[in-house]
Amino acid sequence: MDKKVISVSHKMKGLLDDEYTLYDDGSVLHKYDKNTYQGGQNFEENLTIDELSEGIKLRLYESASGDYKKLVQKTLKI
Repeated sequence: MDKKVISVSHKMKGLLDDEYTLYDDGSVLHKYDKNTYQGGQNFEENLTIDELSEGIKLRLYESASGDYKKLVQKTLKI
């Protein structure tokens, strides 16, 4: 994706990745692992802001640097 990244939120559940990247056009890339077994890792899905839970929105907002907090807040509509 050639869009500017606004915020990235990294959170791991043990060894499993759970990463959300918010882009300035409002799209979200979710990279995650389902399990540690073969075939259960490195999944990706493209989401919209409306598909994000309030908890994920809060994680994205909290992970934004000071310069981008207002832009992230406006993009996420929180």
